[in-house]
Amino acid sequence: MVVDQLRVEIHADRAALGQAAADAATGAILDIVEAQGAAAVVFAAAPSQNETHAALRAQPGIDWRRVTALHLDEYAGMSRDHPASFRRFLRRSLFDHLPVREFHELQGDATDLDRECKRYSALLREADPQLCLLGIGENGHLAFNDPPVDFDDPQDVKVVELDEVCRNQQVHDGCFPALPDVPRQALTMTVPAIMRIPRLIVVVPGLAKAPAVRAALRGVIAPECPASILLRHANATLFLDRDSASLLG
Repeated sequence: MVVDQLRVEIHADRAALGQAAADAATGAILDIVEAQGAAAVVFAAAPSQNETHAALRAQPGIDWRRVTALHLDEYAGMSRDHPASFRRFLRRSLFDHLPVREFHELQGDATDLDRECKRYSALLREADPQLCLLGIGENGHLAFNDPPVDFDDPQDVKVVELDEVCRNQQVHDGCFPALPDVPRQALTMTVPAIMRIPRLIVVVPGLAKAPAVRAALRGVIAPECPASILLRHANATLFLDRDSASLLG
C-alpha cells in the first residue's frame, strides 16, 4: 500500500521482512554503482536490523569495494569497542564480513563533540549518500531524534538529549542491563539530513513498534512523531512484519 508518498510492505515475519529489505537495498546499491561507479550508504545499528543485515551478508552480486559506509548515530562518550557501541555493532554485523571501501565512524568518544559533529557533517556532504537503511524507535524517533523534533533543523549532525522512552528501548533491546546504564546523550544525523538522502529503506519489525507505526501512518505529520515525516519522502519504503503492522487495522 501507499500512504501519502510512503510505500508500505507488510511481510509474514522478521525473516521475510529482512530478506525483502535486503533485496531492495541490493537493487538500489547495484543501480547506484552502475550509474555512478560507487555508492555511499548510511546504515542503522539496532537489533531491528538483524535480519536485514544477515540477508545482506548473503546477497550475491554487490561489489562491496565500491561501497562507502556511514551510520546514523552513536552514544556520547562511548568508545568504539564498548559492547553497546553502534560502531562495534555495525562492524560485527556487516563490515567484518563485507569488504566495504571505507566505514566512516561517528566518534562518540571524541573530546570535542561539537567539533566531531562538524567533522561528520562535512563527511556526509562529501560522501553524498544515496541510500539509507534505518528504523523507527518506540517513541517514533528517527536515528536519535526524539520527539518533539525540528523538521527544519539547520544542522546535519548534532548532540541530543535522549528521552526516557528512547533510553528504556535500549534496555528492552538488550543493549544495557538497566536504565541508569544508558547514556543520556548521543550524536545523531538530524531529520533533514536523513530526508535529503534520495532512497530510504525503513525496517521496522516487532510488536513494540506497532504504536509508533500507527502514529506515523495514521496520524498527522507532526514533530511529536518524527517518523511521520517519512510520508513526505519521494522514494521511501517502510518494511513491516505482521506484528509491527498489527495496529493499522
